[in-house]
Amino acid sequence: MSLRFRKFVERVAKDNEFKPLKNRLLNYLQKESQNKYKNYPRLIELMQTYWPNYKQGSRISHLLRDHYNEIFTFYLNTLFPFRKRGLTLAYPEAPTPVDFKLVYQYHYNVAEINVVNEVLKECNLDAKVDSILKRLLIFAVSSFSPMVELIFKRPFAFQFSSIDANQLKNGEWEIIATISAREQ
Repeated sequence: MSLRFRKFVERVAKDNEFKPLKNRLLNYLQKESQNKYKNYPRLIELMQTYWPNYKQGSRISHLLRDHYNEIFTFYLNTLFPFRKRGLTLAYPEAPTPVDFKLVYQYHYNVAEINVVNEVLKECNLDAKVDSILKRLLIFAVSSFSPMVELIFKRPFAFQFSSIDANQLKNGEWEIIATISAREQ
């Protein structure tokens, strides 16, 4: 388990107690990603290099579909502390130029789960671990919207359409979220 993950979970807990009310969690995670002064601009530059091939017809969803693995792995692993080995991205869809859908799967290991439990206890928060694990993943993905808006020049938002949490025999958790995105 990385110290980076622990610090991340502590910061989120102290700022908003993992609560999505009034978009506090989402807004915090957007700021968290933007505070990565070297890597945030690198990901924007990467997307801008792809955009000219998709700009005609404003096919933002096709850009995301064609480069989803590179873009979202970088975002979730470099700007956020989700492990590459724990992250699986699958079934990208772009049924229209402005609609995008992807299945995000994250396997939280025992050390990460222990950190969440410890932080919940330290901050005296009453919440179920699986709900916190779900929120961390789906809101981290949703926080990607401003980056897309910078490229696309129009409002764009991510919403989860389904999310499942499966506890494994070894105590680890697997979170599977289908998250759609579209122009607003």
